[in-house]
Amino acid sequence: MRSSSFPFGPPGSAALTGSAAARRLLSRRAFLSALGAAGAVAAGAGALSGCTSGPSAAPPGGSGPGGSGAGPTGGSGPGDPVGRVVPGAVDGRVLVVVDLQGGNDGLSTLVPYTSSRYRDLRPNLAVPGDEVLAGDGEVGFHPSLERLARRGLVTVEGVGPMAGDLSHFDMSARWQRGDVDGTGTRLRTGFLGRLTDALDDGSPLVGVALGGSTPHLVNDRASTMSLDSLDALWFLEPADWSEASAYQQGLAAFGGDDQFPAVAAGSYRQLLDLAGRLSAGGDADGRDVDWDHPMVAEGGELGWQLYLAADLIGAGLGTRVVYAGVGGYDTHTGHAYAAEANLAQLDVAVDGFLSRADELGFADRVLVTTISEFGRRVPENGSGLDHGNASTMLVAGPVGDRRAGERPPLDDLDENDNLRTTIGFDRYLATLAQEWLGVEAASVLPGAPEPLGLL
Repeated sequence: MRSSSFPFGPPGSAALTGSAAARRLLSRRAFLSALGAAGAVAAGAGALSGCTSGPSAAPPGGSGPGGSGAGPTGGSGPGDPVGRVVPGAVDGRVLVVVDLQGGNDGLSTLVPYTSSRYRDLRPNLAVPGDEVLAGDGEVGFHPSLERLARRGLVTVEGVGPMAGDLSHFDMSARWQRGDVDGTGTRLRTGFLGRLTDALDDGSPLVGVALGGSTPHLVNDRASTMSLDSLDALWFLEPADWSEASAYQQGLAAFGGDDQFPAVAAGSYRQLLDLAGRLSAGGDADGRDVDWDHPMVAEGGELGWQLYLAADLIGAGLGTRVVYAGVGGYDTHTGHAYAAEANLAQLDVAVDGFLSRADELGFADRVLVTTISEFGRRVPENGSGLDHGNASTMLVAGPVGDRRAGERPPLDDLDENDNLRTTIGFDRYLATLAQEWLGVEAASVLPGAPEPLGLL
């Protein structure tokens, strides 16, 4: 069995999903300290198995690697769906999920610019109709989404939770689990993690989370990793200095006796193999970076994450699921400025990623999608917008340019003055799973949600 956790790593290391390793450069002294720690870990290896982190982390003693309660996959806990690939699924497709953390406002993303009700409820924050892009007489894109509007997007309107409670923590956890109504609190793995398990074919990197560890990707058996940058793997790459070589040899040798779980030992060997494969073909620092590329120069944190995602997918490591996340969407104040800046970053990052995908030869098999824990309240609070409910999700890739979902009416808000959910987000996730990746929705999501027939 292959492990989804790389539970030990020196500071600055890459971490397979579930690690809590700090992200900083590794000094020579820290490296030597890590060597000593590795020996201690080998003697107490039981602490390595089943490690996870974040609000949806599995409880101790459960059914992660080394835990109890094996299910049909050899690791799923009670109540966790077991992924199944449908007959005729297109092989090699990749799903990139961009998490707009904080609650992205759907009415600023896809603007109802001809609605007088919209302008009445947002006298200061309504996007002017003459600035909206690609309008169809009802809605149009925010002016910051110029590149993506030109490229073409599928918009899915009215997506949200059922009976949401407007809490960042709770709603993020629901999206992480694929739990639309909040009843799946015992789910131990993340929705994206379950996808990687279903798609696991023995590749060295089936799933990757960029910008740090996330409960979205907690899984049971596929090889997944949380990574800030490719340079975070430098201490595992082939080296000509003795300490690095000794450390790598020690990791590779783990698992030779009963004191060290075989699944954890496998994680070390997988990571060493991955580092070696990624080290080929880089510049003097191990990486070729086009510093003038718009997604690097203008795309901020998200641009960097998606630049790295393109490198990883293009490296031929068998990557099928990518998670990228960026904050700043909790716009209680200063919404107009924040929305302009945030959506501009999203625009250049996603457009740049799709351009690189075309250059690297995988544009026809990659889909970029957005998620966000909820939308924003419809009436403004002055300069900002409070927590809302339903929002609009964006889908970019080889899928055309059209509107989908069901737009919630502005004259029928809920008791909190929020848009009513018309498409449960589990149906949106079901669509990404089944219609794009070919993983049966009912096998990775509770409640057997029906895909939208979108892709």
